[in-house]
Amino acid sequence: MPTVSTSTMLKQCRRLKAKLGLAGKETNTSEAAVARAAKIRSAKIDRKIRSDWKNEQKYIKLLLLGPGEAGKSTLIKQMQLIHGEALDLQEKCARIPYIRQNIFDSMVAILVAMVEFDIPLSSPAAKERAQRVLNNSQVCNPSLTSKDILNSRFLSSPEFFDDITNLWQDDGVKMAYSRSNEYQLLDCAAYFFERVEIIRQEEYIPTEQDVLRCRVMTTSITETRFSASHENRGQPVHFKVLDVGGQRGERRKWITLFDKVTAVLFVQDISSFDQTLREDSQTNRLLESLKVFYQVITTKYLRSVSILTFMNKIDILKEKIERGANFSAALQKIKDEAHENSTNPSHSEYDRQIYQRLHEILAENPYDSFEITDQDRKNFCEAFPAPDSDHNDNQSSLGRKLSKLTKKISNTSLYSEMNDEVIKAATYMKYLLKQIIDKVEKKHHGTLHYCDSEFRCYEFHYTCAVDKSNIKKVIDGCKNIIVKDYLMRIGLPVS
Repeated sequence: MPTVSTSTMLKQCRRLKAKLGLAGKETNTSEAAVARAAKIRSAKIDRKIRSDWKNEQKYIKLLLLGPGEAGKSTLIKQMQLIHGEALDLQEKCARIPYIRQNIFDSMVAILVAMVEFDIPLSSPAAKERAQRVLNNSQVCNPSLTSKDILNSRFLSSPEFFDDITNLWQDDGVKMAYSRSNEYQLLDCAAYFFERVEIIRQEEYIPTEQDVLRCRVMTTSITETRFSASHENRGQPVHFKVLDVGGQRGERRKWITLFDKVTAVLFVQDISSFDQTLREDSQTNRLLESLKVFYQVITTKYLRSVSILTFMNKIDILKEKIERGANFSAALQKIKDEAHENSTNPSHSEYDRQIYQRLHEILAENPYDSFEITDQDRKNFCEAFPAPDSDHNDNQSSLGRKLSKLTKKISNTSLYSEMNDEVIKAATYMKYLLKQIIDKVEKKHHGTLHYCDSEFRCYEFHYTCAVDKSNIKKVIDGCKNIIVKDYLMRIGLPVS
């Protein structure tokens, strides 16, 4: 091994130290650069968070609540059409598979009900068509999923549309349809059955009414944003509406959305007095709706939030009662069901207490002794949609003016011709909701407007969610109340 002089070793040590010193400087420089980059990214994220928060403060948050199939999603669509942009071609065409599925599901439901009710089809040809429809359903193929049916080739085939057209003309099918309150049938069934010849065309593009009436179950939280003018503010007001599924399994999601809500839009189907829940065939839909309303107004997280109630499907209510449905008898059954549930140990103590209070309210306010006034008649008739007033998506300016004139004339005619039993049923439902509020709040201010505090108010509106003019009028009326509440909450003066 060669010897190395001391001086050489010292030189090598100095070189090594120099290298190590340089490496240390490089390491320090690299760490400093990483730290600076991280600081820049952090500042950028902070600015984005502040910007997003600032933008969010511009939006008034509304929560759309109510039981399943009350019409919440239809109401959201109307808000988009009224205050947002019109549906584009892609959005309309995306609904075609769902419209076909609505037609298919409705006919399957009727055919199954015919078997249960022992209602025969009128001819061997009709039986063959019915069997073909059922063969493509979950009735004969339990392994089929809803997605399988949605994408089924049968639903776009000529045979499918021929089968539906012919079956809808069958007397047995019509008889089963007249008893639709006894099983689960989509509200849009008859509407789409009557339009099959249009829907089957290759060039078919859904109208706004088709999109509004198309039923797609809400299983997630849907957020809709739109801007609207306000009578006392120069700038538009921005709204954010959150729609959550109303089925029992979906309601657990509601509580996650209660923070910073300005108002709750509660949608109630007042035509469902003689129907049961899709998810529970033993529970009356109207009783469930009253129970959900009670839960919403007593939720501590919403104690200072205004409740705007949309009493929906007044057109179906009229159709049912004029067809012979007995509202009084249905209410008696609802009262008995509430009493049974109040003592049923399978329900929680909380639910039993609600059912007990609902039974008391129904017992203390009998329907048969309830009377309506001229003002009640006027309020209902003014809300009721004129025939075919909004079914034309491409009306000219003259057409819209004629529609308004037609509606005005129709309302005058409705005032004198409307069945008093229809008005009484709708008015009584509004009265029941007010009685529930009185039980909860122990305060009563006026006849149409209830306030628990300077911030919480209750409003009631008759609605037909598929009628644009009706919903526009209601939303315009609610808008001013919502904005006023919002300004009061953030401490701004209200004129």
